[in-house]
Amino acid sequence: MSTLIILLAAQPRLAAPTTAGHVAPAEFDYVLSADGTRVTDHGRATPAALPRASLVVAVLRPGDVAFQRVAIPKAPAARMRAALTGVMEEGLLEDEDEIHLALAPDAKPGGEHWVAVVNKPWLRAQLAALEAGNVALDRAVPSWWPDQGVAGHTFREGGPDEPAQLAWRDDAGVLCVPLASPVARALLTALPEDTVVRWTATPETALDASEFVGMPVASVTDEEQGLRAARAGWTLLQFELAPQRRGVKLVRDLAARFAFDPAWRVTRMGLIALVAVTLLGLNIRAFQENHRIAQKKAALATAVAEAFPNLKTIYDPAAQAQRELDTLRAAAGRPGDGDIETLMQAAESAWPQSHSPISNLKFEPGRLTLPADGWTPQEIERFTTQLRAANVDVQSGTGKLVLSHRQPSVRSKK
Repeated sequence: MSTLIILLAAQPRLAAPTTAGHVAPAEFDYVLSADGTRVTDHGRATPAALPRASLVVAVLRPGDVAFQRVAIPKAPAARMRAALTGVMEEGLLEDEDEIHLALAPDAKPGGEHWVAVVNKPWLRAQLAALEAGNVALDRAVPSWWPDQGVAGHTFREGGPDEPAQLAWRDDAGVLCVPLASPVARALLTALPEDTVVRWTATPETALDASEFVGMPVASVTDEEQGLRAARAGWTLLQFELAPQRRGVKLVRDLAARFAFDPAWRVTRMGLIALVAVTLLGLNIRAFQENHRIAQKKAALATAVAEAFPNLKTIYDPAAQAQRELDTLRAAAGRPGDGDIETLMQAAESAWPQSHSPISNLKFEPGRLTLPADGWTPQEIERFTTQLRAANVDVQSGTGKLVLSHRQPSVRSKK
C-alpha cells in the first residue's frame, strides 16, 4: 500500500515568540513509499501539492511529544479524556486546554501504560493547514517513543547551524536534550557498564554522535526514521482529534500493516502456507471421494450387467435393474409394491368397519385413489398410521385418499 509520510517541522521552543507556536509552515517535508517500507521519493511541497497515497501519516519530531506512564482509569471511552486529565493533572505543566493526550497502542483500563502529551494548539494548526490543502490524515505518530531497551538518536531540528539534539529512551521514558548538554553526558555516565545502547544518528550529526559515544554510529535519515515510525502502532489522533470514519481507516491501516510491515512477514508466510496446505488437502480429499464414488458406480454397473446379460448398455444401473426386476415379477404373475393388487390389500387391511366398501376407484402406475366422503379426521389419521407401517404413504385431499408405495430412503455410507 502506498504511504505518504509528512514530516512535521519542530515547533518553536520557549525562546521563540509565543504566537509562532500556533502557525503552520507553508510547505511540509514529505516521504513517499510505494510499499510502506522503502523510500520511493521525498521532497518538500505545499499541502495542496503533496503526492497522493493510500495511507497518509504525519510524523512529529522527537522533542514535540512527551510521555508519562500512568495508571489508565477505568472509564468509558466518552469520558476517558477527562479521566486521564484528572489522573495526570499534577504531572502536567500546562493548562488542560493546551495539551492533547493519546494512549499507547496496548493501553488497557486498569493497567499502567504510557500516555503521549502534545501541545494541542500547535498540533491543531498543523492539522488545519493540511486539511486546507485537502490532505486527510489517517494517523499522526511520534518519531521517538518509549520502547524496550536503551537507545539514543541524534538529529538537528533546524539548519546546519543548529546544535545537535539527543533523543534518549530507557525504562524511565523518553527525553530530548542538546547533545552537548551536561544532561546528555549524565545519561551515559549513569548507565551500568554492561548496558547495550542502540545508537543511530542522522547523516549530518553522525560525526557528532560518534565523538559523543566514542565509536561509529549507524546513520539513519529522517525519511527512514519516518517510515519506521509510521509502521509502529502509535496514533496521536485520539479523542477530540480523532479523524472521521476512524473505524474504516483503522481497518485499512491494520490491513496495510499486516500486508506490508516486515514485522508481520513470518505471519503472512505462515498464513499463505496454511491456505496452500488446506487447499491441497481439500483437493486430495475431493480426488479420493471422486475415485471412491467412481469405483462404487463401476461395481454397481458390473453387478447389473452380470445379473441381466440382456442389457447391452449400462447408463443408469439402479433404474435399469428395477425395470428388469419389475418385468420378471410381472412375467411370474407376482404383483409389485406399486401394483393395484398390493395397494388394494393394504387399504383393505386398514379400512374402517363403519364405512361400506368402495364403489369406485382410480389407479395410475404406483398411485391408487380411493373415495373418502364422510371420513372423520381421526379415521383418516388411524388409516394413515396403519398403512405407514406397511410402507404405504397416504395423502388426504377433499373427499379422497391417495395411496402410493413408499420408496426406501437411501443413506450415504461414509
